[in-house]
Amino acid sequence: MSTSTAFIPSGVPGLDDILQGGLRQGQLYFIEGSPGTGKTTFGLQFLLEGLRRGERCLLISLAESPQEIALIAASHGWSIDGLEMRDLISADEVHSTALFDLSEIALEDRVQAMLAEMETLRPQRLVLDTLAALRVYSDQSSSFRRHVERFRTKALELGTTLLVIDEPDGPAQLHPRSLAWGIVRMEQRVHDYGPGRRWLWLPKLRGQAYVRGYHDLRIETGGLRLFPRLDTDRSSTPAHNGLVSSGSAPLDTLLGGGLERGTSVGVIGPPGCGKSTLVTGFALAAAERGERVAFYAFEESLTTFRKRALSQGLAIDAALASERLNLRQIDPGQVAPGELARELADEVEHKQTQIIIIDSLNGYFQAMPNDPMLNLQVHDLLSYLSAHGALTLITLTQPGPLNRQEGFPVDLSYLTDTVIAQRYFEAYGAIRYALSVMKKRYGDHERRIREYKFGQGGVIVGEPLSEFRGVLSGMPEYLGADQPLL
Repeated sequence: MSTSTAFIPSGVPGLDDILQGGLRQGQLYFIEGSPGTGKTTFGLQFLLEGLRRGERCLLISLAESPQEIALIAASHGWSIDGLEMRDLISADEVHSTALFDLSEIALEDRVQAMLAEMETLRPQRLVLDTLAALRVYSDQSSSFRRHVERFRTKALELGTTLLVIDEPDGPAQLHPRSLAWGIVRMEQRVHDYGPGRRWLWLPKLRGQAYVRGYHDLRIETGGLRLFPRLDTDRSSTPAHNGLVSSGSAPLDTLLGGGLERGTSVGVIGPPGCGKSTLVTGFALAAAERGERVAFYAFEESLTTFRKRALSQGLAIDAALASERLNLRQIDPGQVAPGELARELADEVEHKQTQIIIIDSLNGYFQAMPNDPMLNLQVHDLLSYLSAHGALTLITLTQPGPLNRQEGFPVDLSYLTDTVIAQRYFEAYGAIRYALSVMKKRYGDHERRIREYKFGQGGVIVGEPLSEFRGVLSGMPEYLGADQPLL
């Protein structure tokens, strides 16, 4: 009997990272999920990975005919040449390898025939699709469990890694999950609007560490693709010290010299107060220093972003041409939180990106209104980026004269290390803008409130509003003799 401790690759991008190595050779795994979650595609990817490695691979199907399997493979651009298939659902000889008719042979005979196929071919990888089709022929949990035990015993004897596709519904006593080395659960949720989301998680895995929790899953041409949840416990890159300049001396003074690397910054304010312009200034200053910046825009098209930047005299084209600024437009209805997190992790891990900008969180949160864990996901993401030495700036629109957001579930004072507040105030019959640093966890900062305005080159920061009282209320009282405003 084989008791190999070797890992084999699953063939599903991202899954081996979750498993921290791969699937255990010669063991039994259940792949569970409701119809449409991608279980058969999972099984095909597993088998095709084996074919690429020159292994003997067998698919025993009780759910789809060989023609249907071929159509699924063709939809992903896959060739199944060399894959051994056994069709156990067709009543006629529609395939040269069709063995038997399920309507005529007792469960015992079918199991015996499948075990004989395993003995004859001695596959290194085997997928049984699905166990639910066998379950309907048995109403006794003890006998059904014995049949599954026979599959597991034969797999251990031959060193065959066996994937059994199943559905979680049905009588609990007919689900022999305790026999499995591991269980992979696939789920999906459809929202009132948009494509919905898919997840994968592991209710059970013996004998190895793995990344726990839910992992976002996408089915696309080419198969399944997983986006492992960021494991903040394993992100132990040494801290990166040093201050990052905004490119504006007055703003750096307000920030106590600049922003620390390896920290997160929230820029808050009502609509139209220049949050995007402020963080764009940080991005361009970093690009001019030769640093790499990734700018993720959620609410603004790239064309609009570029036109606005050019109208303010910002050298956006030079930064884009140098490829030191990577500008990415995100449709939050199409990109799951886990997918975005993995892309950002790739930026800091493999592309040595020093500054990450997310503009803004509002559109992203509102596109996922039914996910109560988004706050925690954002916290884990920021912790991960900080651990890799990146400076992360996030904008967030707060209620103002032009919008109302009651109970918006974001607390940047909890999520970020530094909070920069922008707001309107009225003075001398005009709308003006005030800037202040509400919080800075690391290092000192100026406690005064400064006026700012927009001009060529972006945000122009003025002197402290020392002769005004009540600026943060929006209705300040002027106490001085002169008019010191910009």
